[in-house]
This record gives sequence, structure tokens and C-alpha cells, in this order.
Amino acid sequence: MDLYLTPAAALDNLVARRLQPSPEFLAAARRALGALAASLREPGGRAAAQPWRVLKIAKGGSAGRGTALRGGCDSELVIFLDCFKSYQDESVHRTETLNELRTLLQPWCQKPIRGLSFVFPEQDRPGVLQFRLVSTDLENWMDVSLVPAFDALGQLSSNVKPAPQVYSTLLKSGCQGGEHSACFSELRRNFVNVRSAKVKNLILLVKHWYSQVCQQEGRREMLPPAYALELLTIFAWEQGCGKDAFSLAQGLRTVLGLIQQYQHLCVFWTLNYGFEEATVSQFLRQQLERTRPVILDPADPTWDVGDGAVWCWDLLAREAQSCYEHPCFLQAAGRAVQPWEGPGLPRAGSSGLGHPIQRDSAQRTPEDSSSLHAVHPGAGSRQPSGPAPGPSGAACITPSTLGTALDLSQIAAKDLDRFIQNHLKPNPQFQKQIGKAIDVILGCLRENCVYKASRVSKGGSFGRGTDLRGGSDAELIIFLNCFKDYKDQRAHRPEILNEMQAQLESRWQDPVPGLSLKFPERTVPGALQFQLVSTALGSWMDVTLLPVFDAVGQLCPGAKPAPQVYSTLLNSGCQRGEHAACFSDLRRNFVNNRPTKLKNLILLVKHWYRQVAAQNKGQQPACASLPPVYALELLTIFAWEQGCGKDSFKMAEGLKTVLELVQRHQQLCVYWTVNYGFEDPDIRTQLLGQLQKKRPLVLDPADPTWNVGQGSWELLAQEAAILGTQACFKSGEGPSVQPWDVMPALLYQTPAGDLDKFISEFLQPNRQFLAQVNKAIDTICSFLRENCFRNSAIKVLKVVKGGSLAKGTALQGCSDADLVVFLSCFSQFTEQGNRRAEIISEIRAQLEACQQEMQFEVKFEIPKWENSRVLSFSLTSQTMLDQSVDFDVLPAFNALVLRGLTVALGWALVSAVVPT
Repeated sequence: MDLYLTPAAALDNLVARRLQPSPEFLAAARRALGALAASLREPGGRAAAQPWRVLKIAKGGSAGRGTALRGGCDSELVIFLDCFKSYQDESVHRTETLNELRTLLQPWCQKPIRGLSFVFPEQDRPGVLQFRLVSTDLENWMDVSLVPAFDALGQLSSNVKPAPQVYSTLLKSGCQGGEHSACFSELRRNFVNVRSAKVKNLILLVKHWYSQVCQQEGRREMLPPAYALELLTIFAWEQGCGKDAFSLAQGLRTVLGLIQQYQHLCVFWTLNYGFEEATVSQFLRQQLERTRPVILDPADPTWDVGDGAVWCWDLLAREAQSCYEHPCFLQAAGRAVQPWEGPGLPRAGSSGLGHPIQRDSAQRTPEDSSSLHAVHPGAGSRQPSGPAPGPSGAACITPSTLGTALDLSQIAAKDLDRFIQNHLKPNPQFQKQIGKAIDVILGCLRENCVYKASRVSKGGSFGRGTDLRGGSDAELIIFLNCFKDYKDQRAHRPEILNEMQAQLESRWQDPVPGLSLKFPERTVPGALQFQLVSTALGSWMDVTLLPVFDAVGQLCPGAKPAPQVYSTLLNSGCQRGEHAACFSDLRRNFVNNRPTKLKNLILLVKHWYRQVAAQNKGQQPACASLPPVYALELLTIFAWEQGCGKDSFKMAEGLKTVLELVQRHQQLCVYWTVNYGFEDPDIRTQLLGQLQKKRPLVLDPADPTWNVGQGSWELLAQEAAILGTQACFKSGEGPSVQPWDVMPALLYQTPAGDLDKFISEFLQPNRQFLAQVNKAIDTICSFLRENCFRNSAIKVLKVVKGGSLAKGTALQGCSDADLVVFLSCFSQFTEQGNRRAEIISEIRAQLEACQQEMQFEVKFEIPKWENSRVLSFSLTSQTMLDQSVDFDVLPAFNALVLRGLTVALGWALVSAVVPT
């Protein structure tokens, strides 16, 4: 690193010459963004059809905070819109608003910008519109994010704390951690922007160190956001210095010392929120119990920027620990630069945060505990700032208390993300121990075992990244050179396993402190089982070591195995799944590349499965023959693929979907063709044979002979039905959480002889619900005819049902329909656009009156989102909440009446001319 080679006394010069951004580029970018903001504010700059107005625009990101690095930086334009009346409106209407903003952005970006070029990259962040401004010399760039947001704060006054209701409303909205952080961008910007130029220079130095670590590690997506280090730097300065003049080397040394002690960090400010209001107070106490480090955004208490359960701080800590001998930390006389000292800061040479915690009365929690290893900033801090959406793995927030129980039925829907982070994700320290132990075991076998391996693979839930806290499983697959085909495995495996066990027993000399190795009695033929146990951490890992034939070989990422691999397997006469271990790489890769949020859902489903098995152990015969938990992993992936497919989703919806599929296990037909398909005749015959078998069918995506869905699902189905009524599926005061729309079998996977059954079970809507809808529509039509335009010259001629509902082609689940209102004011097609806003407003008012005055067997809902050009409503079953019909209301010209009148006049003329 160039930083390490710079003498401590020269760090100020390094910042000025190399790190501070180009003034010319920043000026050009500010002009461009200022012009964009002005065009968005001006009514003439927006299309007339846009149903919103810009209230204000706030500039954030590192450019807004004054902490932008030379080269590349980020900026945010947070656009506060009048159409967002609540946090929920943001979530519901953000996509369409972003599409409208993108349309408005197109003409602006086509205008020449002096000194800059405009790039529209692939949009990879939900809820944000991204583009890049690049200097003409290509040496500087700025990634700009346009974020439409609800104006939660209104007009800010200097040094005035937001009303507590602002944050209590946020906490009750059921949002994800940091989901609405853009609403507080002004507070975040002000918190950093008021700092002295020297503090901002220290921030640039820390961020430069961070960027060089990112380049070395090559795993930036695993590291905490740079904004976390900005906050940590401000905290270090507040606690240890507080002066405008100081040594940059000393400040950098202090920040790196804090990073080394990340497992003890708990940093927050009470400038914008605190413990005065009950809801906020309760939530803050929950936040302070999260996995360290905890670094709360000073503007948004839901956003734990440090999130020790998500980010790999150990990578930064390792680099920080190794750098103190470099010139940047040596004084002119050769002595080491010492860090600042203060409350909560690490003392030089100590192994922890050696100072007692000092807090003033404003920062003291209601039940101040001396056992809380937290550090808090001083009262003289100013105000908060940071980037918009929080990480996808951020905890779900709620004012309710989690408690210590792990009973899933008692966890509120809003708390499920937090529950996973705090109770289900494996202990990182134990995972490191296991990783080290496995490396030692594999090294021992490679060096000392008579039977040589061509390669090894890590499988099981540990390899797939779906291991639960406490106890889990791992597979060590040893691909041996002595196995030339599948049949060789059976002949030589016993002697090989005995040899491997002997080597491990004789050479295991406690290589990982705190981890013990135990060999239980063998219960799995063809495998060596042992257990790695950490008593101190209360965790264990069941490890299965399997010597196997290397059937697949070394595959390139994304490559499909040759069909001969599977045809050879099928011709070997093996039992179902007998050689599944040969395909462990494919199995691991299938799960491992899934989004973090999906893996969290898998953990939640597995925790429920574990609870069911534990509660019924020894009580019901079914428990002993439950399907393997891996079947639930695959079912969860199937549910997500078919019903969601997004990196961000509501955990309760995903869990509800999986549980409903479990209840419909007798119809399950799930398989993938990512590794095998119907092209090869042998594989085709095998797959068609599998599809004819009794349900449930859940085929392993790596081994077509293994139906992992075999087992007794009845107990799981019973427990799934019970859990479906519990707190984890209650959405506050509103309706129960609804599952994704997923069928237990797909049309293209259904044999021809079962198509009629498929249609009746999965496609045709419920007859009782259809009768209720038709009854409700008749009531609505009569009400509109009698009440619309009562004191107007306009008359309702008739109201007609249309769409798939009227045609008899409505699908089960969510369907569509039209309600066509024929009006006397339209005498030709071209007039249908006239007075549309007035007509829509009147019909909407009468629909709302009908909703209030009449009684319905279905739930009648009119969206709060008003649009002068469009009107819609929905009818949903009261008992089957996945059954609904969405109606579009269409004012129209009655063309058929005009045609009928013309025909009648024609016949009258003919009758008058032609004698009878």
C-alpha cells in the first residue's frame, strides 16, 4: 500500500495531493446535478401525466457529506414526493415512480454536460435509479443514485431534534433495517458535514486504507460499507481528541485499533433519537443486543451499519493488526505512533477496550447495566448522515420484544429477520474453528493415508452455507484415484474407512484449541462419522467422511456435466441416491450461489423442521421417517424461484409459502434440469419414470436417482397448518401474511394423463368465491347506476362486466376484470378522454360510498393511491385470501346502442318502401 510507505509526518500531504477530490470534477458534477434537480422541481420539466410533485431534494452520499475520495465517489439525490403519504406508500409505489423518473431522466442525460459524460449502468439496487458521471479524462467518476422518498421529517430547523413520533411511526411500519434510511438523508449529511476539514481528511485517509484492503482481499461485497468507517472515525475523534488540530497518524492508529476490537464495539448517538419515547426506547435496547460490532446510523436507528452478523470485519481486523510497523505509524525518532486515549478506545498494547465506559445522563439507557460492553459518543456530537438502502441482510424491525425463547410460533412476523440473525445463523467463531479443523483433517489424510485423493469437496449444510447455530452437518467428500467406477466403491470402501479412522485417531493432537474430535458408533454404511464439538461455544458439527469415485471431474463454473456421466450412473444398477456423494460439488453449487436472504429463509424453515422433530421425538412413529431436511431446503428454493425470485422479500411470506407447499405435499412435483435433462435417452427414461411415481417428488438437482421427498410428510403437514395461525404470520393490526403464488407442480412437468386433474386443482377458481364476487358486482353496478351523477346532466346508461371474469376464463388466485360504465356524455369514441378526471373522481366517490353503505361477503378494497386517469378496486375472499379479482373501472362510449339505433332506422325505412 502507498499509505504504509508514507511517513507519519507526510500523511497530510498525501491527503491533499492524492485523496481529496478534483475541485474541477466536483464543480462540474454539482452543476450537472443542480440542473437535474431544477428540472425535476419545475412543473415544465415533468410530464403532465405525472401524479406527483417534488417537495424538496436532498443531496447525500459521500459527495453530499464532504467525504468523497479522488477517483471514484458516490452521491445521492433523495427526491421527496408529495404522493408518498407514508413509509408504506414508498414500498408500494416505488417501482412505478422509478420508471417515471427514468423517463424524465432520458432527455436530461442526452444534453451535453461540459467536462462530463453520462453512463447508464445495469440497475442492480432495488428502489434506486443509478447513473454515473465520468470526467472527460476518465480519471474521476461519481455514481449517482436517485432515491424517491417519503418526506418523514418535513422542513428541518437547525439543531432541532425530530419529534419522537417520526421514529415510532417508522418502527411500526414493519420495514427492514435501513429500508427507509433515505428519508433521513438530511440528518445524515448534516451529522458529517459540520465536522472540521481535518476530521474529514482523517475520514479520507481511513477510506483510502479501506479501499486498498478491498483491492487486496477482492471481496468487497463481504466487507462493511465505507460509511461504517466514517462513523467509526468520527467516534474515535470525539472520544479521543475533539480538537481541530491533531496528528493524522495518531487518528488513523486509533481507528485501526477500534477495528481490531470490532467484537466489542457498540456505537450510537442520541442526537436525533433517544430513550424518551417508549417504542423507540424498547427498539434501541433490542438493537444494542445485536451481534457486535453494532454501529447505529445516527439518523436512522433501524440501520445497524456495522452489522456484525452480516459483514466480515475479521478481514479488516487482520489487516489492521499487521500494519503498525510501517512508516506511516513511526515518528521521526523511530518511536511508534500511539493512539488516542479516551472512554471506549483501545489502549496501546491492551487486548480490549480497556477504559471504563463513561456515559452522560442523556446517553444512559433506562436500565443502565455495567455488563453492557458498549461505547457511546459524547454529548457534544452534532448531527447524522450515510447512504440510502441498508444491506439486504439487515434485521427486520418491530417494537415488540423477542425474548429469549426460540419457539418460532411466538415470533412476530416483523421480527423474523432479527430472529434469524440473533438465534439461527451459526457462530462465526465456531465456523472458523470448523474450517480450520477440516483443513487439518484433509491435510492429514492427503499426507499420510495410503489411498491418495485426486481432490476433495466440502458438502452438507456446512458446504452449502445453510448450517444452523448449535448443531449442524458437514460432508467431506474424498475423491480417490483407486476408484475407477461406481462399483469399485462397494468393494474397497470398508478397508479405506478403517485406514482413514486410524490416521485421524493417531494424528489428531488438538490442532484447534477448544475443539474436540469424537468417533461415535458407525450408523451410516460406507461412511466414516465423527463429531467436532466446542463445549465453550455450545456448538457441534456432525461430519461424514465419504471416499468416492470422481464421476464428474473438475467442472468449469456454470458448466453442465456430460450426459454420459448420468447414463453411466443409471446403467450401474445402483440404488436410489446410492452414489449421491459423487455429485456433491453440483449439489453444493446449486444452493451456495443463492442470495443471502434466501439462505436465511432456509435457516428459518430448517429451524421449524428441527422443532417439529424435537417436539415429537419418541411420541409418533412418523418422526423417525420424516423426509430429510435437505428436501425442505430444495422446497424453499423452489418456492422462492416460482413465487418471488428477488433478493429482497418479506421473510414471513416466504415461510408461509413453504408451509403451504408442505401441506400440499401429495401434489408436489419438483425437479430442475440444470445438471441433467431429457436430451439423453437413458436420462429421459429415468426422469419420465420418476414423474410417474407417487407424490411427493422432490428430485435432487445433482442426482436424478434420488427422490429426496420420500418420507412421512403427514406430521410436517399437521404442524405447518398449526403454525400458519400463529403470531409469525400476523401483520400487525392488518390481515394475515399472504404466501407467494406458487403451485406444488408446474404445467410443463405434468404428464399428459394428469392434465384434467391439474386444471381442476390448480387453475379453475373456487366456485363459492366466484358466486360471492358476482353477487358483489351486481350490488356495485346497481349502486353506481342509481347514484353516479345524480345532480348532473350526465347519466349512467349501463354498467357491464368484462375481462376474464365475464368471459369465464378467470384463473385461480388473482384474476382480472373490467367494470365498463357507459355514459350519456360520450357520443363518439374520440370524446372518451374528455372530462376524464371529473368522471373518475365521481365514480371513485360513489365506489367509496358503496363500500361504506353496503355489506359484502368479500373484502372490497379501493387503493388509497389516487390517479385522475385511472380507477381500480379489488374483491378478495374473506376465508381464502389467495383468491382475489382486480377490477379496472372504464368510462366508455356506448357504441353498440348507436349501432342498434342505425339498424332499427334502416329496417323502418325498408318497411315503409317495400309493400307487404
